[in-house]
Amino acid sequence: MGGGGPLLIPLLFCSLFAHAIILERLFNLRRKKLMPRRFIARIYRVLEKGNPEMALSLCESRPGPLTRVLKVGINHRNLTKDDLWVVLNITARLEESRLQKYVQALAFLGGVALIIGLLGTVSGMYISIGNVYRSDKPDAALEVVHGISAALLTTAAGLVVALPAMVGYAYFTAKVKSMVDEMARHSFSLVRFFTTGRSQLVTQEAEQGDDSIDFESNHQIESGYEV
Repeated sequence: MGGGGPLLIPLLFCSLFAHAIILERLFNLRRKKLMPRRFIARIYRVLEKGNPEMALSLCESRPGPLTRVLKVGINHRNLTKDDLWVVLNITARLEESRLQKYVQALAFLGGVALIIGLLGTVSGMYISIGNVYRSDKPDAALEVVHGISAALLTTAAGLVVALPAMVGYAYFTAKVKSMVDEMARHSFSLVRFFTTGRSQLVTQEAEQGDDSIDFESNHQIESGYEV
């Protein structure tokens, strides 16, 4: 593996795994795929017309985290408000774990890459300096310089591998949190629709992303969907 030593091999594998996860998550965490707002608005309109069975069919036709949450809520629409909150809360947490798939691995790979890079530096410098005491050659100091250079190469490689992995972890974590918050908002609207019959906000959330949700809904979301 050139002048970096054998530690570049595990760094190469860390890089391959990290980039594979990043590409997979970029493809599968697309908001339009997981949170189709126009499609959700269609489900709400069907509910407003008093046709929950048709709404369930729509949810089943396009499975995703939000439609699965809505499906569970519709199936349990006859529960009390508190019980319905519990059911939706459990469902949202299950969907969050699905959305977090492989994301924690990015943080792990980034940390491992940093440690391997540091290990390469320490071991390389130890070996290089040790060679000075065991060598009588006049160019021993030059060998130390070459050894340290190779050791620093391992450190640089570790940083290069760790950087995209940690950036990807931060990006996908924030994206998943945003999606979980959106599921919580829709869950609140669904609970209010089935318990009070208020439906105007339901369609408004689906079409506009619920930018103007009131203080009461925020309080309910924080208490019922704290993740």
